[in-house]
Amino acid sequence: MDAGDMDTSLASAPDYFAKLVRLETDGLPAYEQRFFELLQNQSHQNLAALSTYLNDARKAILERMDLVNDSLGQVPFNQSANQRTYLHIDASDRQLADVKEFKLEIQQALSHAWTEDREFAEARFLALRRLVDRLASQDPEQKRWRETVLDVRQHVEFIGREIDESGVEVEIYRSGAGKSGGQRQKLATTCLAAALRYQLGGNDHGVPMYAPVVLDEAFDKADNEFTALAMNIFTNFGFQMVVATPLKSVMTLEPFIGGACFVDISDRRVSGVLLIEYDGDRQRLKLPEHAREEANVEAS
Repeated sequence: MDAGDMDTSLASAPDYFAKLVRLETDGLPAYEQRFFELLQNQSHQNLAALSTYLNDARKAILERMDLVNDSLGQVPFNQSANQRTYLHIDASDRQLADVKEFKLEIQQALSHAWTEDREFAEARFLALRRLVDRLASQDPEQKRWRETVLDVRQHVEFIGREIDESGVEVEIYRSGAGKSGGQRQKLATTCLAAALRYQLGGNDHGVPMYAPVVLDEAFDKADNEFTALAMNIFTNFGFQMVVATPLKSVMTLEPFIGGACFVDISDRRVSGVLLIEYDGDRQRLKLPEHAREEANVEAS
């Protein structure tokens, strides 16, 4: 008999007793207790693991930035006769509303994980189920939300500060907005070189002993000013540059290399390599004048 067919009259008493026997025989109270224990233990463990992951990932970003800043502090960002400046990158929370709300939900769930109040536990279970359903949703808007709250890289923003040797702030870079193309290129290239130096510098994070950077089709679409800027930054950070580049960039690269070879391919089948001597005193390749003139024409 369904519960809907039972009323509060004495005549329904046998049906109530029969239903009680079935519930006790099926072990429903034991299942309920087991569910309550799992809700307490597993949900707490999983939520704690998620909270720890978010905190550790953020901490790792800040620690990495400290190491990158160590590299930035060893090579001037701008240098003149009167002033030498360095780039320092600060990381700060973006204070995203979705992220703050998500972390608050996790903390609230963790703070009441060990309650013995069954009604409160059921309410907590419903809240957790809504959260899990939202995390598992394939709805585009919910997927965007999930990526936002779980990708810790989106939780922080970076601000570049240019400071002089006495620690006085000279310039601030919140983004590339309002900066010239050359400033944006220099900022991006400097950060890239510092990050690579951190990755390759070893445990002491000093100048890497062997850290070649291979660039294929290097600076094909870049002007001579940026080519020289990028090469200067990478060599200042201690990298050994191996560059495959069109003929037009050769003249700009000469001061930053210690040798070169010319590669020629005929009919996509036959290739040859010609070694080119390098004049270390003059910091230029020993090219025939007609080849140098041809390179200058291509670069112009």
